[in-house]
Amino acid sequence: MDAVLERLAALEMKVRETLAELEQARRGQAALEAKIQALEADLRAREQEVVTLLAERERDGADLARLRAEREEVRARVEGLLGEIARLEAAMQGVGT
Repeated sequence: MDAVLERLAALEMKVRETLAELEQARRGQAALEAKIQALEADLRAREQEVVTLLAERERDGADLARLRAEREEVRARVEGLLGEIARLEAAMQGVGT
């Protein structure tokens, strides 16, 4: 009878150890799940930041193209004015001689 009680006590001890390990595993799992949720939230925030940066980059590209077009337009006007000045100077030299 003592042997049965000893085996029963040993079995009870193993069950308690197993339950303690199970509880520890559950706490570890909960901690990991919380960490995963935090990482997923961080990932979503970073993805939104990338979307925002890409939109800004696209706007900057459009602004750059517009500024380049304006620069070319100004350059063409300046060249036209320089040509007109050259013609006026030639006309003035022709009148002066």
